[in-house]
Amino acid sequence: MELQQLKNQLEKEIRGTIVHTDIWCIPMHTYEITYQPIQKKVMDILMKILLFSFQKSAFESAEQLSEILLVEPLFIEDLMRKMQKNGLLARENNFYQLTEKGKRQFSQGVFEEELDPVTIELLYSPVHHQMMNGDMEEVLDFDDFPDQLYRYMNDGEESLDVEFFKKEIQNIIVDRADEVHQEIKSILSLENTQINDVPCIEFIVWNTENREFFPRVWNTLLKNWDQYLEKELFEIENPVWLEKFHSKIK
Repeated sequence: MELQQLKNQLEKEIRGTIVHTDIWCIPMHTYEITYQPIQKKVMDILMKILLFSFQKSAFESAEQLSEILLVEPLFIEDLMRKMQKNGLLARENNFYQLTEKGKRQFSQGVFEEELDPVTIELLYSPVHHQMMNGDMEEVLDFDDFPDQLYRYMNDGEESLDVEFFKKEIQNIIVDRADEVHQEIKSILSLENTQINDVPCIEFIVWNTENREFFPRVWNTLLKNWDQYLEKELFEIENPVWLEKFHSKIK
């Protein structure tokens, strides 16, 4: 669909007298981020028993624990590998011992497991000062992009730190179960891979009944009216609209 065609469709939805229309773009930054997640879950009984055993006694192998606990060696070996991988258990002088991390997690009863690194792409709008949801590929399908940029662009480049992205990624993680919780341990890599333009269609509308102007801005990435941009335009420009568009209202 062309932007002009979309503009014509939107005009039919607007109630009031349209006194001004415009099409301009806002920049959208694409960040590629690889992060290290950890999964937190309540320890099962077998893990608690193993951690308790390693805290109280010295063991050389899973077979020794298997004979005492009457549990298949394979189950114990699997848990021991997982605990070693996540730093709860260490082998010193041929004996397994709990690490400080292992003692801490045992006392809390919560197991923190490192998961495989995850790579995602996030869209950030420096105009909105926040992450945005949408399909950038669909936006790029428009074939009549305007050259004009949003008139209230911020001067200078905004600096975003790692903690900002950790917080944003944490907000979009969905827990798989009530007893399971994922957190972001660290950001492994962070790159601003590209900057694309997102067209927005602006309407300044006169409400005859209320005798007032109001803006409508369609954001093609959101596929919806952009309340942030509408609010900003209203706060900045509303004082001059009456004088500017006086001849177009009744």
